[in-house]
Amino acid sequence: MIVEANGVRFAYVSDEGKYTFALNDVDITIEQGEFVTILGHNGSGKSTFAKLVNALNVPTNGEILIDGMDTRDEDNLLDIRKTAGMVFQNPDNQLVATIVEEDIAFGPENLGIPREEIRERIDYALSVVHMEKYRKHAPHMLSGGQKQRIAIAGVLAMKPKIIVFDESTAMLDPKGRKDVLNIMRDLNRNEGITIILITHYMEEAVYSDRVYILDDGKVIKQGDPVDVFFDYDTIEKTGLTLPFEAKLIRDMEKTGVAIRHTLDTEELLEGICQLK
Repeated sequence: MIVEANGVRFAYVSDEGKYTFALNDVDITIEQGEFVTILGHNGSGKSTFAKLVNALNVPTNGEILIDGMDTRDEDNLLDIRKTAGMVFQNPDNQLVATIVEEDIAFGPENLGIPREEIRERIDYALSVVHMEKYRKHAPHMLSGGQKQRIAIAGVLAMKPKIIVFDESTAMLDPKGRKDVLNIMRDLNRNEGITIILITHYMEEAVYSDRVYILDDGKVIKQGDPVDVFFDYDTIEKTGLTLPFEAKLIRDMEKTGVAIRHTLDTEELLEGICQLK
């Protein structure tokens, strides 16, 4: 397991000393090389969990181990942040330089990576996100989707084992969202990077290996996407919206038409064509 959260609780403390728990006894395990999506509505605790993975926060109770390293041990912080990179919702919050390639070089330079290797990492990261021709551009002149690709490239240049995408598509248009999701899938499949996607968009989780649903700071459902999305009662309880395929199958079932549960559009079309 590259991520192990055991009995994790996390509380925000007000100026008056009042504790408000955002996570309550959460157990989440993620294997190296998995693509895991954590779903939940606003306030469910999913972004709080993301910040615990990168040790931006530490548990109030319980423990989180990242590649075997306890996030509560300050001596582990640098290695944890090398292991688990983060891509946030707003790419402007991650862009620090006036030229794209200088922005990507920022992280490796802070790690003391030799200049020649940094150049190789820049080339590698730009090729993965398909932004090679923008290396000399000013980041602030790029579109939202392009900025997010550069933010991803900056994380890739650090060569992490894990990348946490914390609502990273929320500010993008449909094309930008699709592009970033395709990059996530390629990173997972082709680069072997463990992907943790934090989102409230159900359709983004369709291609995950596993899904966790958080509600009121607790894990209320986990499993592969088909098992999770066809648990209609749980989905309705959380206020999440079913992906199109699951919604269509549910509506068909309400009319008495039985069809195999799938989240693959082509398989669904094939199943509909076989109906008599």
